[in-house]
Amino acid sequence: MSAERAVATERARSSAPRRPTLRSVPTGANRMPRAPFVVLVLLVLGVGLIGLLLLNTALQQGSFELEELQAETAELRDRQTTLAERVAERSAPDALAEQARRLGMVPADDPVFLELGAAGSAGSTGASGAEASGGGN
Repeated sequence: MSAERAVATERARSSAPRRPTLRSVPTGANRMPRAPFVVLVLLVLGVGLIGLLLLNTALQQGSFELEELQAETAELRDRQTTLAERVAERSAPDALAEQARRLGMVPADDPVFLELGAAGSAGSTGASGAEASGGGN
């Protein structure tokens, strides 16, 4: 059986068209030089590396400025709190009365309050509740 098969394949080969044999093509004639490509790749990598270095430096500088501004903000916030406390202390009634005594002021014995009427007339009321009408004041 194998002899019949060998004869059959021999006949098929002789009747089929022959394919050309493969051979290597010379590579030196169409090849582009590598040096410009390598220089271009190294140049792109170098520019990218320098760009990243500059970006990193700028970010670090911004970070330092941010830390300084945050420290200044905290200091000013503390100062504002201290000043607000001082204003509150000095605005207290006891502190105002003490300041008035130091300036030579004395409490009023009989305070007078001015009241404006609907027609624009002025009247005054004393502490005793008696009303006195002002002439045109």
